[in-house]
Amino acid sequence: MQTIYGVRVEQKKNVPTYHPDVRYFSVLDQGGQEIGAFYADLYPRETKRGGAWMGDFITGLPSGTHKKHLGVMCANASPPVGGRPALLTHQDVETLFHEFGHLLHHLLGRAEVRSLAGTRVAWDFVELPSMIMENFCWERAVLDFFARHYETGAPIPDALLEKLQRTRTFRAANMQMRQLGLAAVDLALHIDYDPAKDGDVMHYARDIAQQYAATKLPADYAMIAGFSHLFASPVGYAAGYYSYKWAEVLEADAFSRFAEAGVLSPEVGAAFCASVLSRGNEADPMELYKAFMGREPSQEALLKRAGLVAA
Repeated sequence: MQTIYGVRVEQKKNVPTYHPDVRYFSVLDQGGQEIGAFYADLYPRETKRGGAWMGDFITGLPSGTHKKHLGVMCANASPPVGGRPALLTHQDVETLFHEFGHLLHHLLGRAEVRSLAGTRVAWDFVELPSMIMENFCWERAVLDFFARHYETGAPIPDALLEKLQRTRTFRAANMQMRQLGLAAVDLALHIDYDPAKDGDVMHYARDIAQQYAATKLPADYAMIAGFSHLFASPVGYAAGYYSYKWAEVLEADAFSRFAEAGVLSPEVGAAFCASVLSRGNEADPMELYKAFMGREPSQEALLKRAGLVAA
């Protein structure tokens, strides 16, 4: 983050926290001025829900009495045990990078109106700053900062990194179709479905899902009975499930500019911060995206990354 965005993250140990496992970090700009801070609440406990998420406690204003942001990053990663460090899986690292991307959207925000700041953007745009961060977890230049043997300090061997990168395209076409199928069912049930015309909702949803399935679905296929994203709740999207795949299109395409410039390019980082991270909802998402990429999004980068078209 210091290389790409010019921010420095420092742990502060004499700050009160709401649990002994929680740590507090200050975020400083290039001049050493604090622009925000966040709590890192990374380990599971009895009173904490599962999963990972980011929260915005305080939204600061660039020209007001309160100028600093405060957020929290939560996860349920394996804690260190018996004096040995917690050894994270690659998926754990992706999760931490993802949630830190949401934090950056909050902490680097410069919007003058709190209701338009940080992550308060259109639902199908909010995952761009987080999902783009996951791409860095697959790059040698980034992995070598931290992904080292905990005893010897040796970086990941080339052969192992190559195997890891190959897993990215394993069954990618199946996963692509699954996500498209779930999004299609979600949209159809909220927009098109009419009980009088379309009959039993389970059969209706099954017929749509079948169009995206590689094998024949059973007659009593009842996936939607457990599809919690269908409903507007803390884990529900209600006609917004398509945003998962759309966000992938955006982040894969936007990351291509980082990749072309050398992954750790501070120039591209500054442009992404100025065009996207700092702006919040001050302009239409497409306008912000085009300010960064110079054009509308293309799905080509996502298809190449998934191995579905030639790179």
